[in-house]
Amino acid sequence: MSARGIYLVANARSEKQCANLVYSIRNAGCGLPIRLIPFGGKPVQSDFILNEVEICPIEDFSTSGQELVNELAEVLKDCPHGFLYRFLAWFGDWDEFLYSDNDIVALTNWERLFQWLPGYDLLHADEEYTTWGKYNYDQPEKIEEIFGEGGLLSAMTAGHFLARRDPKLVGDLRKAARWFQRNPAIPKKHDQALLHVASLIGNWKMLNLCKPPHNWLSSWAGDYKNPLALIHAIQAEPLKRISHLHFSGGVPVGTEPTADFLSANLDPRQRIVHLTTLGVLELGGWITVRRRFRQIRNGLRRRWKTI
Repeated sequence: MSARGIYLVANARSEKQCANLVYSIRNAGCGLPIRLIPFGGKPVQSDFILNEVEICPIEDFSTSGQELVNELAEVLKDCPHGFLYRFLAWFGDWDEFLYSDNDIVALTNWERLFQWLPGYDLLHADEEYTTWGKYNYDQPEKIEEIFGEGGLLSAMTAGHFLARRDPKLVGDLRKAARWFQRNPAIPKKHDQALLHVASLIGNWKMLNLCKPPHNWLSSWAGDYKNPLALIHAIQAEPLKRISHLHFSGGVPVGTEPTADFLSANLDPRQRIVHLTTLGVLELGGWITVRRRFRQIRNGLRRRWKTI
């Protein structure tokens, strides 16, 4: 059997979501080893997390891996440096690995996902392809002009995927970085767009479990009004499967009905304190102010990088 495991990237700021993610992974019955790469900034302090994962500083990875991260940082101007550490997974010693963002909740035993990986370079379960590239490219129509019809339909999220350790795939990531330099007007400068371009350049063999013949449910939390809607979707005939819920598209407030999944690791008292705090902030308008502040700050940062 191939050596395999799970990679996460986190720091103190993402610690709460990371703790819930690890809880959901273990509660689903997954016993795979988990390695956590420090994002940067204040490190994770949670005893629960530290007891469940192996901390792998970037210095533990090869010089080649660290150089790749620096190469990608030169072209992915809109992407925080820590986000690029997910690509270090290709430089670990596991033959097969799963990478996950922290704003995700495992809904099945992720060990089972590896049964579909043989014969493929990358496996994922999402409906990113339905967005027709609008979150990855400023000129999405150019992708199909360059890579052929259907190029946008192979899109994946960079927040959850399984892959094989393969030098060819690493080479394709480097080629994608050079493609970004030659075509700066086409892609948005973030990791997900680069991962997709690398797959197109290298003609990766990929499997999306949300497409036929598997037809798994969408993994985006925004597709479900509340937990009951998710249960009904799973129970619909024929019975559906789902890998995880991804709360992407902005930081979830925490008061949304589906956000209960993000606090599954809390005991009843912790949960009521959590919800009460969020409720006061939401009703007082502070969460709206904070969200708007972040939007303005991030916009100014992007403009500053282009000057």
